[in-house]
Amino acid sequence: MLKQSRFISRERYRRILIAAACIALASQINITAYTPGFILTLSVLLLPIFLYFNADLNPIYITSAIALASPIFRGILLFVSNDVSRIDNVRYVIADMAFYFCYGLLYYILYWRKGQRNNSSFLLTIIICDYLANLVEVSILTGFTNYHYRLFQLLFVTALLRSLVSCGLAFLYHHFTLLIRDEHHEQQYYHFIWVASVVKSEVYFMQKSITEIENVMKNAYLLNKHLQDAKAAPAKQEMALTIARDVHEIKKDYQNVICGLGSYFGNDQTTPMQLADILKVTTRYIRAALKENQRGIVIDTHSHVDLVVPNHYYVVSILSNLIFNSADALLDQSQGYIRITVADAGDNIIITVSDNGSGMDAETQAMIFQPGFSTKFDEVTGNVYRGIGLSHVKIIVEEQFDGTISVSSIPSKGTNFDITLSKQRLTQEA
Repeated sequence: MLKQSRFISRERYRRILIAAACIALASQINITAYTPGFILTLSVLLLPIFLYFNADLNPIYITSAIALASPIFRGILLFVSNDVSRIDNVRYVIADMAFYFCYGLLYYILYWRKGQRNNSSFLLTIIICDYLANLVEVSILTGFTNYHYRLFQLLFVTALLRSLVSCGLAFLYHHFTLLIRDEHHEQQYYHFIWVASVVKSEVYFMQKSITEIENVMKNAYLLNKHLQDAKAAPAKQEMALTIARDVHEIKKDYQNVICGLGSYFGNDQTTPMQLADILKVTTRYIRAALKENQRGIVIDTHSHVDLVVPNHYYVVSILSNLIFNSADALLDQSQGYIRITVADAGDNIIITVSDNGSGMDAETQAMIFQPGFSTKFDEVTGNVYRGIGLSHVKIIVEEQFDGTISVSSIPSKGTNFDITLSKQRLTQEA
């Protein structure tokens, strides 16, 4: 903890020194106005920007560091150049330091120490700080004499213009960074939706597998009892009992995994999504995945159906599997094209995913919805790709959304998948 606090302190000092050095150097860009020694510098344009983006630093520390650094630069240059006498040089340096001390103190009192902060109050504070700090500087240079309306007018216009420019730059940059951050958060949200849809689909089929596992375990116990009644060899009885125990352990593992994943991706954490947003999430993520693999495939979406889907993870799984399936059929296409359309059909909606890929023959079309069937494999290992698979897509369509899925394809021409989903099932809570 002590090391961490020291690190934070060093980091703050480093930012203060950077601000002091940058603003001190910027003060060398200046023009003389009103009276000898009074200059309008670029540094006062930079100072509000540093204050805006270092809101955690006490402004008195920042302006004090600048008050020490900036006049030293100016005083040394004036001394070396012999442009002014030593007395005037000291007076200019004192006036310069007074400007920054006054600026920091006013900013601290009017803005920084208050809990409520916003851009409007920041701009107003900067105008006041600039105006009054300039007035103090001019007063020191003129010996607190020769006040007249033109002086106050000049100082206010100068403060207003400098504040508008510096605050405008700070606000624009801040807004730009927020836009980038929002886009990054949106991408992270899309990624979460994608991952959650995959997990939810896998959990769904794991839950279905529980019933099958229970049947195997039950049959193994019945076999063990049958072997006992038939007075079979003890080794066979023990084998049947071991199978039942092993299956029971597998069932417990499945249940633990389902329970663990369910706590992260349970239905109580599902936020309904517009169907248009579901299409956006799916297509944007797939476009990014295909781009990483340097696949020049155009994905076009057309939908005029406006629905709110509570159980949207399964819709993402259906769409993503069909779209990726089309993308795999476009491996040899120089101008691959995938089109997703959503049409209103009364009580149902019809989603069509079509491509201009390699297509399928009649034999393949008859098999693609069979469990375990796949035409995709890893060329290096020879392992068949599984994923959720079209057979599982068919189950989700039928069981979750009371729908149907069909395929039509022409070899070397392309493939169409037509999915009919019940509006009632789509819009009801999980």
